[in-house]
Amino acid sequence: MYPEFPTGNGKIDIFIRYKTNLYGIELKSYTDESGYRDALIQAAGYGKQLGLSEIYLVFFVEYIDDENRSKYEADYSDKTAGIKVMPIFAETGI
Repeated sequence: MYPEFPTGNGKIDIFIRYKTNLYGIELKSYTDESGYRDALIQAAGYGKQLGLSEIYLVFFVEYIDDENRSKYEADYSDKTAGIKVMPIFAETGI
């Protein structure tokens, strides 16, 4: 596991190498829809730089209802980067 691993286009928060598999995880605090969209594009760019086909994007949020979880946790395919971004919302309960 490599925290703050350089991608050539910034640093991904967590990069994990397990046997022959590589995983990328970008962490964000959810602020608004614009920030959400920017984070999807940023994560896709990191995935491309690292040679991954998919990357996880974890958003920390105080609360998320089922309707918004379904809407925002939908996988995003970045056609430019050719990367699948899988957003996950983690409730902090704060």
